[in-house]
Amino acid sequence: MSALWTYFFNSAPFIPHGHCYLWQTDLVWLHIISDGLIAVAYYSIPATLFYFVRKRQDLPFYWMFLLFSGFIVACGTTHIMEVWTLWYPTYWVSGFLKAITAIISVFTALALIPLVPKALILPSPAQLERANKDLQNEIGERLKVEAELRKYQNHLEELVNIRTNEITNANEKLQQEIHERQRIVEILRESEERYRYLAEAIPQLVWTADANGECDYFNQNWCDYTGLTLEESLGSGWLAALHLEDLERSYETWSKAVETGTLYENEYRFKRAADGSYRWLLGRGLPLKDHQGRVVKWFGTCTDIHEQKQILEERARLLELEQTARAEAETANRIKDEFLAVLSHELRTPLNAILGWSKLLQERKLEPARTFQALATIERNATLQVQLIEDLLDISRILQGKLVINITKVNLVIVILTALETMRLAAESKLIQVSTNFPSKMGQVMGDSARLQQVVWNLLSNAVKFTPKGGKIEVSLEKVDGYAQIVVSDTGKGIKPEFLPYVFDYFRQADSSSTRRFGGLGLGLAIVRKIVEIHGGTVTAQSLGEEQGASFTVRLPILPEEDGNVTYEQHRSTSSITSSLPLEGIKVLVVDDDADSRDFLTFILEQEGAEVTLAASALEVLQLLPEIKPDVLVSDISMPDMDGYTLIRQVRTWTAEQGGAIPAIALTAFARQYDREQAFQAGFQLHLPKPLNAEEFFAAVVELVNGQ
Repeated sequence: MSALWTYFFNSAPFIPHGHCYLWQTDLVWLHIISDGLIAVAYYSIPATLFYFVRKRQDLPFYWMFLLFSGFIVACGTTHIMEVWTLWYPTYWVSGFLKAITAIISVFTALALIPLVPKALILPSPAQLERANKDLQNEIGERLKVEAELRKYQNHLEELVNIRTNEITNANEKLQQEIHERQRIVEILRESEERYRYLAEAIPQLVWTADANGECDYFNQNWCDYTGLTLEESLGSGWLAALHLEDLERSYETWSKAVETGTLYENEYRFKRAADGSYRWLLGRGLPLKDHQGRVVKWFGTCTDIHEQKQILEERARLLELEQTARAEAETANRIKDEFLAVLSHELRTPLNAILGWSKLLQERKLEPARTFQALATIERNATLQVQLIEDLLDISRILQGKLVINITKVNLVIVILTALETMRLAAESKLIQVSTNFPSKMGQVMGDSARLQQVVWNLLSNAVKFTPKGGKIEVSLEKVDGYAQIVVSDTGKGIKPEFLPYVFDYFRQADSSSTRRFGGLGLGLAIVRKIVEIHGGTVTAQSLGEEQGASFTVRLPILPEEDGNVTYEQHRSTSSITSSLPLEGIKVLVVDDDADSRDFLTFILEQEGAEVTLAASALEVLQLLPEIKPDVLVSDISMPDMDGYTLIRQVRTWTAEQGGAIPAIALTAFARQYDREQAFQAGFQLHLPKPLNAEEFFAAVVELVNGQ
């Protein structure tokens, strides 16, 4: 390597290039200066280009400037070598440098060729001038725009600063709100926790629901009460514990409250799991609303009010009963007042006739026909008085449940005909046509013949009373669906439609005013209904209205045909009853503190042939009884010093020889069932109420004497 390097710089074989110039000084310096200046120029140009390229790296083809700079540097170096070789003949170095220059020159020339078209398309100076002018204009516009932009930028910066301040303030407020919200959330959490503790602690059944009415919470008391789990109760699952009868109403009430956002309140029955019973609960729900008035939550409770409900219902029932009782009492007082006024009228009217005719009979001597009329009037009005009293006593017995019924087989044909016979004269006096319609064969009923006769007599009495002269009354008897049906119809006054439902009530009359046309106490039909009901039957009234007549239908259970069939001929053969009850030879001891009653009894007994002994007190009886030994004792009950009960008890303590077994009849104005029982318990065999029915009295005496 060193040999090559020595050979390369070896100049021994050669002579300096100055010899070629013959070392002519002028010529040598000419070449030295020329080549030196060329080298300097060649070296300065690349430096300038390099500086230019360094400053303008954005120019196209800038690398061509560098390549050209290298070519010029190489050329400048060859000129330096020309000066060097004037004295130092290192022609290998000079040749090598020229070879390098040649390579760079060729490469530069070759690289320059394709650049020529590209360079040609570069703008010309005119174009550049125009472009520059346009650029200047654009720069001017851009400067204006930039000035505007700076202006707007400054304004924008102001706005940004303002907005930044606002955002900063907003962020501060937001932070405060966040802190406040966190504080509120914490408070709400604590409040909700307290609420849940409270909801679990209170005895009520607590629930909550969302804005749509779907329940989302129930406390443990609810689950324990209904037996439903929380999951089963959520939504509308709570309806499973509700009573079916309350389901539709309660669902509608809750839906309406949810729709309107108003207070919810409802009473409904829920099934209690402990015993399976349905109990009344009061449900109340309060809507929680936002600032816009929209419901966001429902809070509610259910409270067991079963006992309170029962108390309220009982109080309402008692209040209703009290009001009903008050109304009934007021009605009863009014009816009582009306009844007492009617009773006073009904008692005073016959008494007026009785007292009037009695006074005339005492003070004047009347013609026989007038005397007969007076006695008939007195008897008729006295009979009315007796009937009034009997009706009052019957009503008293009915109200006390002490109406006595002697049950036997009864032929209704006999009952009806007997009642018709008692009303025959009254009907004939008003020219009323009475028609009957009986079957040839009719079953019997079980009942009290006298009471059933009283029923028919009352219906006939009303028909005769309310039927005008020349009217018609029809009495029919038939068998209908296993019942004996008695129908009493008339063409009389009829019944107002509004009064028809009350026609069988106690003390009720269609007309109780002072201008009424018909008398009576309004007890007859009430007695009829009670007697018929006691016999297991029914009685109804029909009327088309006033002046349209009336029809009363009595239905009584009939006995089977084999037990009770009788014919109308059988009735006719058994209906003949003797009215002669002789008392010949019978000794009767009569005791009564009322002299008129003693005189009356003495007269009617002696008229029938009896031997009568009178006593004015029970003490006289105790003296006379062992002496005269009568066959029958007839005693009043209410007497001074010793009443009839005490008398008979003392007599029953005697021996038969002393008269202790004497048959005794209690003859008294005390006519209640209680009075009858008391008389029998004291020792009397019979009890006859005053006023006395002579025929019944005679029959009773005969029965006792004959030992019946």
